[in-house]
Amino acid sequence: MSKALPGMIALALLAGPASARAGTVIEASAGSGFRLDPSPVKRIPTNLMLAGGFGFAANLVQLELGAAANLADVDGSRFDLELRPMIVISPPVIPFYIRGILGFPGLVHGDRDPLFGGALGASFGALGTGVFLEAGLISRASGGDSRALTCEGRLGVYFK
Repeated sequence: MSKALPGMIALALLAGPASARAGTVIEASAGSGFRLDPSPVKRIPTNLMLAGGFGFAANLVQLELGAAANLADVDGSRFDLELRPMIVISPPVIPFYIRGILGFPGLVHGDRDPLFGGALGASFGALGTGVFLEAGLISRASGGDSRALTCEGRLGVYFK
């Protein structure tokens, strides 16, 4: 036992900091939804997003930056790009999470007024790979000083 004790102490000292390190997160997803306000309700363009970031405190908190491509699949829409800095709070035991979203749309065309919102989601996976499904509300510029409230659903995969 006395010969194994230094080895166990060394292992504990080496393994302890591993749980406190920041881990990388990569997500790929597709989303779409509806503009709820102002009336009438209309579908918003589909977007494809690739996000990367870091998880802290055993991935309880994740900071991510997403690049979203809004496709021109709705009448009157054009292809556009936007950046979305996000924060995700994900308790380690339950499969649900909360996502805060700040976005900078109109990198190619359109209005560059920031968007903001949040989403609730569920993720399921093992060994650092999985799928997620989320629904969120996002406030976007709607021309002039008005804003439009949109509901967006998203399905994706992640790698941690």
